[in-house]
Amino acid sequence: MTLFTNIGQLVTVDAKGAPVKTGAHMSELHCIANAAVLADETIQWLGPSAEAPAGDYDVVDCGGGVVMPGFVDSHTHMVFAGSRAGEFARRLAGVPYAQIAAEGGGILHTMRSVRSATAQDLEEVCQGLVTSAMRHGTTTVEIKSGYGLDVDSELALLRAARAVAGRVPVSVHTTFLGAHAVPPEYKQNADDYVDLVVNNMLPRVASEGLAEFCDVFVDAGFFDAQQGERILRAAQHHGMKSKVHADEIALIGASQMAARVGAISCDHLEHTTADGIDALRNAGTVCTLLPGTAYTLRLPYPDARSMIAAGNIVALATDCNPGSCFTENMQTILSLACINMGMSVEEAITAATLHGAAALGIANQCGSIEVGKRADMVVYACKEYADVVYHFGVNHVSNVIIRGRVVA
Repeated sequence: MTLFTNIGQLVTVDAKGAPVKTGAHMSELHCIANAAVLADETIQWLGPSAEAPAGDYDVVDCGGGVVMPGFVDSHTHMVFAGSRAGEFARRLAGVPYAQIAAEGGGILHTMRSVRSATAQDLEEVCQGLVTSAMRHGTTTVEIKSGYGLDVDSELALLRAARAVAGRVPVSVHTTFLGAHAVPPEYKQNADDYVDLVVNNMLPRVASEGLAEFCDVFVDAGFFDAQQGERILRAAQHHGMKSKVHADEIALIGASQMAARVGAISCDHLEHTTADGIDALRNAGTVCTLLPGTAYTLRLPYPDARSMIAAGNIVALATDCNPGSCFTENMQTILSLACINMGMSVEEAITAATLHGAAALGIANQCGSIEVGKRADMVVYACKEYADVVYHFGVNHVSNVIIRGRVVA
């Protein structure tokens, strides 16, 4: 048992046992000054230091800093191979992403790199990014496949992510995203590729237990809502929960489809309208917003204010990937969300912790500092929690604690 003491400001994000806090309640962080936390793998007690229970405990001095729940990054693509820095430079020079993709770039560029990569190559990239994310405050992360686009390569990506999960303290959750794009060999008939995903990929992923979730990129130029629903219904038959990339590029009914299939989260939502917002709220689907992608691609930002006002469950994630958002730093994402989407610091913290956990169906385990939850906490060398957003562009983390153990 360890007593974490000398906490200048403990930010619990306490939801009183509830999995989410919507509307105005997103701003209720429940802070305790001069606090302490007693924990083994789970939190046993928390409160003012003066009231800490007596006992022969190991002691960790938090240096008077801010302690918050670890970030739960619920949307990443951290397993891949190769670099798209050249494409990034071309986009900055004015070449449209659509043109780059039509030339065989974008996702298909990474696909070629993945298909020629070794298992060691994939694991090294993934482990490096997960470890860096942890050092920036992430204690739980979701990782998608989606850059192989054939049976063997998609399985290799998921196996690599699972291998890394066994070597890092961070809790890793995996998602099958075989329907990330239509590979060139199926360019003339996307329905045949959907057949491959449903009849070949999904059974193999399920038989090896490689993924908890299935995701589909439903958008203009990728998969339509009917194709997406077919894949997700098949995945549900195999016991996987549904996620959807939706409304990033255009409106083709993706968010409504996500609500219809009961997706646990619907992600991106840069172009979502009031109808989509209402459908997702009524379905209880988490709206996972990815401001780093809008920033990198110069897209309109998701309408976070309308979603929060409507009572939707709003989460934040990095979308860490080699093409459209190459950052694993959730502190940066909070800054973008506050400055460019109009979220308050308090709303952003809730969205990046408790609601990130809700987007993975684990808000009963982590995402807030409450008795009985995992002792996943981050110590920031700050005087108050707003400094994490206010003083941007630097890493404020001084200690990362996962399951009650200091790991970074």
